[in-house]
Amino acid sequence: MTASLALYRLGTRLLEPFAPWLVSQRLKKGKENPERIGERFGATKVSRPDGAVIWMHGASVGESRLLLDMFAALRKRRPDLHAIVTTQTVTSAEMIAAWAPANVIHQVAPVDGPKAVETFISHWRPDAAVFAEGEIWPNMLETLQQRRIPAVLANARMTQKTLRGWNKRSGSARKLFAAFGFIGAADQATADGLGAALGRRIETVGNLKAQAVIEAPPSEKVAGFREATGGRSIVLAASTHPGEDEFAADAFTEVRMRKVGALMILVPRHPERGDSIVALLRERGLTTAQWSKDKAAPGAEVDVLVADTIGELLFWYACSDAVYLGGATIEGIGGHNPVEPNQLGKRVFTGPHGFNFAEMFNTLEPTGALVIGHTSQELSDYWLTELDAAQPTPVLGSHFADSRAPFERTLDAIAAMLPQAHPDA
Repeated sequence: MTASLALYRLGTRLLEPFAPWLVSQRLKKGKENPERIGERFGATKVSRPDGAVIWMHGASVGESRLLLDMFAALRKRRPDLHAIVTTQTVTSAEMIAAWAPANVIHQVAPVDGPKAVETFISHWRPDAAVFAEGEIWPNMLETLQQRRIPAVLANARMTQKTLRGWNKRSGSARKLFAAFGFIGAADQATADGLGAALGRRIETVGNLKAQAVIEAPPSEKVAGFREATGGRSIVLAASTHPGEDEFAADAFTEVRMRKVGALMILVPRHPERGDSIVALLRERGLTTAQWSKDKAAPGAEVDVLVADTIGELLFWYACSDAVYLGGATIEGIGGHNPVEPNQLGKRVFTGPHGFNFAEMFNTLEPTGALVIGHTSQELSDYWLTELDAAQPTPVLGSHFADSRAPFERTLDAIAAMLPQAHPDA
C-alpha cells in the first residue's frame, strides 16, 4: 500500500465515527432519504438473494440508467442473475424504483469508510462488481481486492484534471485500479490518460450510453397526450439546471409571440425544484401546470407544463416537436447525453459547455443531430425552425449506434467474471 493510500485509509477510519453527523447535514438539505440512512453505513433490512449477485455502482441518474441497461442485457444471458445497484443521490434512487427490471435491489451507496464498506460487502457477498465512469473509492476497491471479488470499470470517462491527478499519484492509481480486471474507456482521451498513469493498455470501447438501445414509449400513450393538448406545437426543455430554466423561458417567450398556442414542457434535472420553477415562470407572466400535482394534459390556457417527476423523460421526448437539452448552457456541469432523443428521431439543441460529452458532441454536430448554441435567441430561432418545418428531418442515430459490439464487449468481460450458472437456474 502506498503512503497516500495508507493515509486515506487511516483518515477515513478516524473520521468514520463522525460520518453520521455529515450524513445528517445532507439530510437537512434534502440530499438523503431519512428512511434509508442506515444504508449509508452498510446496514440493511433486505436479505441477500440466493444465487449469483453482481454489485453495480454509479453516482447518479445517468450512470444508474446505464447500469440498468447493462443488467437487463446480462439477464438475457444469465436469467438467474441478481443485481445490487448502489447510487449516491435521492433522484437516482427514485429513478431506479421507477425503471428497475426484475431481480434488481437498490441500496444507497455506503460511505467509503472501512467499517461501512466491510459491513456492506459482508452482507451482500457479491460475486462480481461493476463501477461506472469515474466512481473510484479506495476502501471499496481495496476490500474487493482483499475478498478477491473481480471488478469492471465500465464506460470510464474522466476529465483532464482528474487524469493529471492520477498521473501524479501513479503508484496509488496502479494499486487501486488493479481491482479492475477490465477497464473500458468511453473515449480515447480517458484511455490514453489512464494508460499512462497505470502502465497498462486501456481499451477504448466508446461511450456505452451511445450504444444502449432505448425502448420507445407506447405510441398510443404519446398520441393520446398530443390529442389531449389539442394538437398544440410542443417544445421541450429537458434536464435543466438553475440558470437554464430562465434561458428556456426567455426563448419560449419569443416562440409564443410568433407561434400562437405553443406549449413548453420543462423537465428539470432534479424534480424537487418543481415548485421553485413554477414560481419563477409565473413571475415572468407564464401560466403553468405541474405534472407532479395533476397528471393531466394542460389546457389551452397553460403556457408551460413543469414535468417534475422521475422516469418519464423518454415520454416527453416522444411528445415534443423540438428539443432543448440542458446541462451545457451554464458552465460547470458538463452536459447531458443527447442519445435518447436522437434515437427517438429528435434533433437536439444544447449549449457549448458539454465537456463531459465532448467526443460525442463533436461526432453528432456535423451530422445535424446536435445543434450547439449560446443565446436564448438562438434557441428560440431553432425551436421556431423546427416547428415550421413541414416534415422535420428524422434523426435515427445510426451515426453513433451502428454497432453494438463495444457494448457486448463490456458485457463479455462482466459475464466472464461471474460464477457458472447452476444447471437448474
